[in-house]
Amino acid sequence: MNRKFTIWHSIILGLMFVLIPANAAYSLKQLERRPLAPDFSLTDLEGRLHRLYGLRGKVVLINFWATWCPPCRAEMPSLQRAWDRLKDEDFEMLAVAVNENERAISSFLLSLSPRPTFTVLLDEHMDSSRLWPLKALPATFVLDKQGRVVYIMHGAMEWDSPDIINRIQKLVKESD
Repeated sequence: MNRKFTIWHSIILGLMFVLIPANAAYSLKQLERRPLAPDFSLTDLEGRLHRLYGLRGKVVLINFWATWCPPCRAEMPSLQRAWDRLKDEDFEMLAVAVNENERAISSFLLSLSPRPTFTVLLDEHMDSSRLWPLKALPATFVLDKQGRVVYIMHGAMEWDSPDIINRIQKLVKESD
């Protein structure tokens, strides 16, 4: 059953990606109310466990992605540039690889130049991803310091644009 479920989710996510036009005008959606983000505990490529609630006190960008997703692959360099700009602030970036094994993820990351230095987490069976409102991949959520969702983005974007960097820096400056 677990394998069927995994294959079914792969097919659905793939269809959602195909049905969304590549040139659609995407924008970062700001939520009026800030719902608490679902907690998760996932391991990184080195086997270290990371718990989302352990990052309270920092602004967190969570990007759900897959190696088979062209927009996900395309936005990786801009995520790295954003991380390079923000890593010295009260900010954390998590890239959650959805429904893929460690070998496929490692192989893809090794092909990138520069290689990502932000945290990449494994959600091979989508146990954590299912808790989030993923409509398509990539899907990105920006949380405030209290762990509440402030921004949502379905689709790829340039994460190092001045507008996005400014929005994140404003969240970092918000008092706890």
